[in-house]
Amino acid sequence: MSAAPRSLRTLALVAANLAIAALIAVPLLGGDSGAGRAAAPQHGANAPPPLAPLGPFVAYAATIERPLFSPTRRPASLAAAPGAAAIEGRYRLQGLVIAGTARHALVTEIAGGRTRELGEGDALEGWTVTRIEQDRVMLTSPAGEAMLALPSAASPDPAKR
Repeated sequence: MSAAPRSLRTLALVAANLAIAALIAVPLLGGDSGAGRAAAPQHGANAPPPLAPLGPFVAYAATIERPLFSPTRRPASLAAAPGAAAIEGRYRLQGLVIAGTARHALVTEIAGGRTRELGEGDALEGWTVTRIEQDRVMLTSPAGEAMLALPSAASPDPAKR
């Protein structure tokens, strides 16, 4: 390869890059002559009707009763109060990892099967992990205390494991 064709290629690439940069920069800097802008709305016979005013707040009660981004589709205030039976009935302690001062618990949702790793001080649906012991996890919330215990190895009921 000779130096002349290589420098021509480099010059062509620089020119192409400058052209692309100019195409991007002109609309951003306001050099646009208005060719791409939408026409201003006309107020006449062909104008679209104005938007209707919103109805009363009670007309939108379903959006409050069943919020879209809530996993339970219930508002936080109407969800089950965080009682000990509620958290113990929703989660099962699968295992514990205690190594030195590090303590972690593996907790699984009974209904969904999703497993979470929790440490002391972590939160779970409004509950705070206060202690992780050899065979149980202690949780507290404004509603009280709860305990998730490891299933015993001698448990006759395999469904409780």
